[in-house]
Amino acid sequence: DPEALARTKSRLSPHLDRFTPVHRGFGEVAEALRELGIATVDGVLMDLGLSSDQLNTPGRGFAHRLAGPLDLRFDPHVGLSAAEWIRSVEAAAIEKCLREFGELRAARSLARRIKAASDEGLLETTIQLRELVIASTHPRHREAELARVFQAFRIQVNDEMGQLDRALEALPTILHPGGRFVCISYHSLEDRRVKRALRRASGSAGEGSRHLPSPEVIRPTFRELHRRVIRPSEEEIARNPRSRSARLRSAERI
Repeated sequence: DPEALARTKSRLSPHLDRFTPVHRGFGEVAEALRELGIATVDGVLMDLGLSSDQLNTPGRGFAHRLAGPLDLRFDPHVGLSAAEWIRSVEAAAIEKCLREFGELRAARSLARRIKAASDEGLLETTIQLRELVIASTHPRHREAELARVFQAFRIQVNDEMGQLDRALEALPTILHPGGRFVCISYHSLEDRRVKRALRRASGSAGEGSRHLPSPEVIRPTFRELHRRVIRPSEEEIARNPRSRSARLRSAERI
C-alpha cells in the first residue's frame, strides 16, 4: 500500500538511519533482502490485518458501510480492482472465490447474482455490492455475510494467500539461527496456513495415516515458542476493539 508506506516514512523520519522502506508485496521478502544486500535477519514480524486508515478511507473500497468504488486493492496501481476482476471472470470463478476465501455456503447462488449485476453495469461501488448481499441474505446473517464477501474479494485481488505462502516458504532462508518469527493473523484462513507451516517446519505436523507409507523425515528448521495460539486479553480488546479477532503465533529458527 503506497499510502501506508508514505505514512510510515513520515512517522519514522527521525529514524531513517535504522529504517529502510521497501514498496513490495511481502511474498517477495527474500528478493527484497537480496537487493538490499542482506543475507539473513534477526526477526520477521508479519501483521496480516487491515489498517484503520484503509478501512476508514471510502475511496479504497475496504469497508462495506462506506460509499466508494469497489476496489479493495492494497496497491491501487497494480492488477485489477474487485469490480474489474468480477467483470473479467465467469460466475464459476466468483463462486470459487466466495467459497474458498469467504467460506460461504451459498456461494453458487450469490456468485450468479453478483455476475448478473456486474454484466448489467450495476456492480461498480461498495454500496451496490452491499445492497445485493443484503437482498440475498437472511437478516440474522447479514453482517457476517457482508464481511465474508468483502474479505473474499479482497483476498482474491491482492493474492493474499499466495503472498503469505511465499513469505512462509522463505522464512528458513532469511532468518539466521536464533532468529524469531512472529505472525499476527485475523481470520482462520491465514491462521491455518501459518499453523500448518510452523508445525511442518518444527517436525510436529503428525505422522500421517498408518495405512500409507511413512512420510519423509525432514530436519526441523523451527521451534515453536508456544503450541497454542495467543489471543488478545479482555483489557486489550477494550482498548482496541479491532484486536478482537487477532491470533498470534511465533517460532525460533534452529
